[in-house]
Amino acid sequence: MQHSANSSMGRMKKLAYAASGLLVLGAATVVACGPDFPMQLLDDRVGALRNTPANSFAWEAAHLVTPADKLQADEGSGYEQAVGQLDDPRSLRMIEKGRLDAAQWTALQAMRAAADGESAYAAGAALPPAIRLYTAAAQDFRANALAAARQRFEAVLALPPQQASERAVWAAYMLGRLHAIEGRREQAIASFIKARALAMAGAADPMGLAVASYGEQARLMLVGEAGSCNWSDFNEGRDCAQSIAPADFKQAIHLYAEQAARGSASAQSSLEALAAWSLGNAERSAALIDDAVAQRLLVAYALARLGDVGEGPQAGGYDYDPTAPTSGSSGYADAARSDTLKPSPILVNLIDALKRRGLEKIDGADRVAALAYRTGRYELAASLAGRQDTALAWWVRAKLALRRGDNEAAVQAYTRAVQAFPRNDASLEPGNANLLMGEQGVLTLSRGQYVEALAQFHHAASETARQSGNGYFGMYGYYNDLAYVAERVLTVDELKTYVDAHAPASPMPAPEAVVKAVQQQQGRQSRRWAAVGLSAITVEDNLRQLLARRLVREGRVEDALAYFPDERDERFVQSSYDAEGRETPDAWRLRAKARDYGRALERGQHAWRANSRAQGWYEAALIARRQGMEIMGYEQGPDFAVYGGSYPGGAGRGTGMYADESRPVPDNPQARAQADLPGPLVTDGERQRYAASEAKPYKRFHYRDVAADYAMKAADALPPRSQAFAAVLCQGVNFVYYDQPRAEQLYRRYVKEGAAVPFSADFGQNCVEPDFAAATRFPYVQAWRGARGWVARHRAVSAALLLAAMVGGGFGVAQWRRRRRVNKTS
Repeated sequence: MQHSANSSMGRMKKLAYAASGLLVLGAATVVACGPDFPMQLLDDRVGALRNTPANSFAWEAAHLVTPADKLQADEGSGYEQAVGQLDDPRSLRMIEKGRLDAAQWTALQAMRAAADGESAYAAGAALPPAIRLYTAAAQDFRANALAAARQRFEAVLALPPQQASERAVWAAYMLGRLHAIEGRREQAIASFIKARALAMAGAADPMGLAVASYGEQARLMLVGEAGSCNWSDFNEGRDCAQSIAPADFKQAIHLYAEQAARGSASAQSSLEALAAWSLGNAERSAALIDDAVAQRLLVAYALARLGDVGEGPQAGGYDYDPTAPTSGSSGYADAARSDTLKPSPILVNLIDALKRRGLEKIDGADRVAALAYRTGRYELAASLAGRQDTALAWWVRAKLALRRGDNEAAVQAYTRAVQAFPRNDASLEPGNANLLMGEQGVLTLSRGQYVEALAQFHHAASETARQSGNGYFGMYGYYNDLAYVAERVLTVDELKTYVDAHAPASPMPAPEAVVKAVQQQQGRQSRRWAAVGLSAITVEDNLRQLLARRLVREGRVEDALAYFPDERDERFVQSSYDAEGRETPDAWRLRAKARDYGRALERGQHAWRANSRAQGWYEAALIARRQGMEIMGYEQGPDFAVYGGSYPGGAGRGTGMYADESRPVPDNPQARAQADLPGPLVTDGERQRYAASEAKPYKRFHYRDVAADYAMKAADALPPRSQAFAAVLCQGVNFVYYDQPRAEQLYRRYVKEGAAVPFSADFGQNCVEPDFAAATRFPYVQAWRGARGWVARHRAVSAALLLAAMVGGGFGVAQWRRRRRVNKTS
């Protein structure tokens, strides 16, 4: 095939150019992507539990056979070096250099610069015989002197094994290619087999040529009446592919399967092309299913790469649409998920062909059981699934139990499937084991077992993050399902108990290690990302912060502190970014800021003096507005702290209220719970808990309204005509400037009760800090000003009162003195 031919021919050219010095330039493709939200099983609970179990095609292709040796593909080495890559150990230059000394390396470079094999051979007298012969042969090959090249490659193999070792695999591989070019198929096959035997015996194979030889040999099997068939022949259904002998076609599948089992991505692509072409015609696929490997290939491709038939964009069955509600976990339309879809005729034909051949001859009954389930052959699926005790077989049994409404049997089958996987069960790829656990969580949640469901989603999410190698956020697939249950279904005390028992914080990297990591990095790297590189942020870290924010929202700030990250942990330092994207770490820390917030609330609620209460409420308001997302924001709706508040959806339930402004929003928590949690797999208890855990107020960035409320409380404790009263209300308006009714509420209070201030012209935009010290003195100042005004308006009365006060005072003094004299004489 052309795809594999290109890969193999490229390998051959690399070997030839190793002596010629020809530079090959490659191109890279960059794919830009937007916000990709992780899959959420709870978006479509019925569909999630009906979805057909299927591994990815790449995983299945790599497991069609079990290798009998330890050979491994290497499709990333042996490239022609570019500037800046001269010393890359994977480059062809460095592979060639190997253990050569300086004089030998100079001689090899001279050979590469030679015009033909003879002159190259003459220049390589300082080199070991195998390297000298091979490099000269490569120059012959470049000059199209194939006979001379063949003789020298054969001469390499004729050397004593110890002398030939460094180039023996290379020479055998190139001999196979030469024989293939000259039409000697049997000799070519023998040479490829020899290349593998030499590598297994310990000969050097730094470019993985032994495994590549499987693909070269497979191409020799794909020859029709018009000659060798390439990728376009299979892709476009030309006659060339049609005339390949079935035995040769099966042999090619076997060879590509061996190559894929040893890690070759090129072989996986070849198997994909062969499977797609074969399934395009019922007669072609029926002719292959008597071979166990070919049968497994067709079933694997049918499950992983074929969509079912419906109306709209999925009508053809091949459109990849992972966001469609009727799509399976693979992204292709899955008839098992939706009654509006019909099974693809290709899948139906394959099942019929397997039945005609005889169920007793089916290889991989659990995969065929999954295929039968997807096409609606439930009795057949049950029969086949009952033959094996694999995780996949039990998974199919769980689906069948759910179909017939036997939830108890489904629970038991899911449990058996989960238990089967760790026992070295080869029926599921690791990612599917996480999907299996996630589906179990959906079923458990539907039964009202909320803490158990959290544990299952926790396992699925943490394993997915671990397998993905995600060291930055600790939240990949299933994290949003976990977060939903943790934030909206469990009570805060249920969650706290679970976190204490099952979600420890990840280890904090040592400060000196972070400094060293920053110093070792080339370019500009923040301490934060250097710290994350030393110790990944985990799902458990995120779950702890989710709990911390819930506790803060419920006023249990002191309890929350332990679940915020340690103040010394560089991984959780918040940052700001300028217009050029330069990062500046913020001075504040999560736990410290939460502590400050708690102290401010305590002061606002319990301080003895009104002015102190006002200061407490104001400080709490500022923290709530500026760091509200981090210390009290909802992980999912309405704040979406999971994405830093950047998107008004993409996680949890009810996200459409922001993505679709035309959607009516119910006016109370119970009605919103009913709207956000439809369907048969939701308990009334879950809806009640969902309503009870709703944001108050029910707004995006709800903590801004909380901050505005605190500003009002601060105003309550201040003299209405003071500067501080106006200033805290001004800040409150600024907090919710985008919400006109809410902003007007605060502004109307200022207009009604406050005094004119210099910043009243643009109230809520350019606010000043409140002067609390002046507010403390304000009542006394106001009283003094009032007295002076009254005196100014009533001068005569004031004078009389002053005279009376003086006369009264004098009389009082006289009386006091008289009594004192009388007391002394007596």
